[in-house]
Amino acid sequence: MDPPPSSSSSFDLSLSSPQIAHHNSTYFDKFHSKLSAAHSYINARRPQFFHLSESNLGLFYLLITQAFNAVMVTTCKLLEMDKSFAKPIHPLQILFVRMVVTYVCCVIYMYFNKSIPDAPFGPKEIRPLLVVRGAVGFFGVFGLYYSLMYLTLSDAVAITFLVPMVTAFLAYMLLRERYSILEGACSLFSLVGVLLIAKPNFLFGEAAKSNDESLESSSTEKRLIATGLGLLGVLASSSVYIILRKIGMNAHPLITVSYHSSVTAVMSGFGLLAVPSLSFVFPKTAKQIFYFLLIGIFGFAMQIALAAGVQRVKASKAALTSYTSMIFSLICDLVVFGHVPGWLSLTGIVVIMVNAFVVIKYKPEDTDTQYTSIPLEEFDIEEEEP
Repeated sequence: MDPPPSSSSSFDLSLSSPQIAHHNSTYFDKFHSKLSAAHSYINARRPQFFHLSESNLGLFYLLITQAFNAVMVTTCKLLEMDKSFAKPIHPLQILFVRMVVTYVCCVIYMYFNKSIPDAPFGPKEIRPLLVVRGAVGFFGVFGLYYSLMYLTLSDAVAITFLVPMVTAFLAYMLLRERYSILEGACSLFSLVGVLLIAKPNFLFGEAAKSNDESLESSSTEKRLIATGLGLLGVLASSSVYIILRKIGMNAHPLITVSYHSSVTAVMSGFGLLAVPSLSFVFPKTAKQIFYFLLIGIFGFAMQIALAAGVQRVKASKAALTSYTSMIFSLICDLVVFGHVPGWLSLTGIVVIMVNAFVVIKYKPEDTDTQYTSIPLEEFDIEEEEP
């Protein structure tokens, strides 16, 4: 059956028809008008938008730093708890793998980013100081990683909040910076928090026993050793800040990161070879390999984010963002391990955090000390293309 003949009153549906052409033209004109209006609106507010974004970019980098650190510490705890290894994995091996991956990332970044001065070894006159920074940094990270073997995640991280107070004391002793009575009092009170976290049986009896041996040792001896090495890590981390103050603007931040990772890798590798009871345990599963890579990559990303953040934010505000690491750690403790801190640990965490907050917030400013920041163009992460 033939189609009915078209009439002048019928509507032509072909794309070339005048009706459709007129309809399309009207539709696209309206669409273009709305798009132009939106573009004009964004352009009119672009300076304000980017100003706000830049002012908060440093805080964002620092928050990312704490999140990355929480991921690393949690992954380290997961590896130490993994029962599928032939023998329990030692923190030295985790540290070795992390720092090897981090150093490789540093070398790759410096290779593609030609603007880093004196790469990859840094200025010749301060290379010994950079090596010392790496060696001292080894004990800072090792203390934390070892404490994770016998303390819960949140307890081990809480001990690191002693760093600002110990740093202030070392700066007073070595750099002759101002040290207030407030800082001294808060440091002493914080030791009460450390004692509550260590929970020796001879003080707390049955309340010190752990409900889950894999998360926290019920042995007083092991918890005290872990707490002691955690405090050694605090002392080493505080010393690193003093060394970095001494290095100052003479070395690019990525140079210091590369020295830290390379020296720590050498020291941890030597420890694995020198101690007869230790040996390198090879990962057997894809999950274990993933954990090792995660620690290394996030370690490098954390250092980059930290360097970018402190360039954009005042020191006092930057220090306050470190408190988010406790929040991230408590979340990881709950979500990953299903652990809620007991009243002794929780009290110790609060005591340490409150005293650290008081020191950072109300420390009298040293008007005699001149602080300088690293120019952003020397370490601009956003605009460099690999």
